[in-house]
Amino acid sequence: MFITFVEIDHVTVMLSFERVKINRVSPDKRKTSFMIEPLEEYSDSEAVAEASRCLGCNICTQACPAGLDIGGYVKSVSLGAPDETVKIVFENLPFPAIIGRVCTHLCEDICVLRDSGGPIAIRHLKRYAADKFDDYSDVLELPRRNFIGKRVAIIGGGPAGLTAAYYLSIQGISITLFEALPVLGGFMRVGIPRYRLPKKILDKEIGFVTSNNVQINLNTKVGKDISFDKIMKEYDAVFIGVGNHKPRMTGTPGSDAKGVWHAITFLKAVELGETIDVGERVVVIGGGFTANDAARVSLRLGAKEAYILYRRREVDRPGYPTLNADEELEEAEEEGVKFIWRVTPFEYLSENGRVVGIKYWQNEMIEEKGSRAKPVPIKDKVYTLKCDTIIEATGQETDWSFMGSDYLKKLRLTPHGAPIIDEKGMTSIPGLFSGGDSTNSNRDLISAVRDADRAVTGILEYLNVMDRIADERWLPILDRWKKYSPTAGRVRA
Repeated sequence: MFITFVEIDHVTVMLSFERVKINRVSPDKRKTSFMIEPLEEYSDSEAVAEASRCLGCNICTQACPAGLDIGGYVKSVSLGAPDETVKIVFENLPFPAIIGRVCTHLCEDICVLRDSGGPIAIRHLKRYAADKFDDYSDVLELPRRNFIGKRVAIIGGGPAGLTAAYYLSIQGISITLFEALPVLGGFMRVGIPRYRLPKKILDKEIGFVTSNNVQINLNTKVGKDISFDKIMKEYDAVFIGVGNHKPRMTGTPGSDAKGVWHAITFLKAVELGETIDVGERVVVIGGGFTANDAARVSLRLGAKEAYILYRRREVDRPGYPTLNADEELEEAEEEGVKFIWRVTPFEYLSENGRVVGIKYWQNEMIEEKGSRAKPVPIKDKVYTLKCDTIIEATGQETDWSFMGSDYLKKLRLTPHGAPIIDEKGMTSIPGLFSGGDSTNSNRDLISAVRDADRAVTGILEYLNVMDRIADERWLPILDRWKKYSPTAGRVRA
């Protein structure tokens, strides 16, 4: 325990900087249900105590992709003012309860208290404050602007598209959102399991974000149900936030057998209510967060065993070394997920068209000067693992075919297939903006929000309406370096 002694009014008192423990639900209990979140909520006293540890340096803000005023909203929690916390978060981010559960929280990795009692529980404090309110209208008094004569189309109802819709609609821009799925939320809805992100939380925040005159078209595939060319011609600007929904399969021999899934397809099917019999043993290929989700979901579907096979070492897994990666691994291990490191699957075994096992080699890690250690299979010995289901968590990409060949010729892409955008989020096609997983390499929710924040300003400038905005306080703050925001720590009378 990290303890220091200070003198106050000539009296020496002892202060503890130890992080207030966040309790976890028993793994035996939580792995049987999609309704139980692994982490319990802070009580009022616990939240105040944890927030009071903050030194107010705000170094954490520099690690936040969205540039949240973290010091400000943590200070508000310490003063018992969760409503002010919500107001501060909404300066940049319209999903405090969602991000308070699933953010990668890189801010905590650079907290100055990390080695002195533990980092401030920034993500959890955001969740605590947001969960205090069933309706953010009780906290935020959004201006209701009349239509100012500009129409913007948003393709994709994930975190980037919804963020853009929220901040633009506040300014009187008419928003029409096109979503191919039957639900809004993108990967927040169909890529993150409900035990990590409850449906009621998604419904609360997405409902609030779209409540300000946003026209929503679900089950609408651009390029099929409506042409991209028609959208470009009928709207004054277009924002694309389509995410990476195209699975990247390995092509391993035997992968055409029944019972072989891609993780994105698997998680989406579970969320949309498809009945899936995973059998007793599931093998997941991959080492990232999606692999963990697929394995843990399999246990909740009734699997007795879930294995994760990754071609590199534990220290090479995606996200490592971060607190978030450590937490994900720890929770998975608590629930009984087994990890097999340094392996290369080379064949899926099947009987009567159904997968029954997997063959793999053990890998040797070869150190290469100036680059990442390379996994090299040792092929003189073959290992076999029986299983009923194989799930490949091996990445995904964006399908740009919905744009049509004429627009694709004009769209400049990076070698990795992401659109090249300027500092305002606009692509090489005038009036076409882009953000989210399809555009930035971070591929996390908070970065998608940042992309949309940037594009909001870019779109308003492109439309030449910056002089007609309702109030600058309702524009996302792109860059900041300040101790606290003007509203931070102000307790409502």
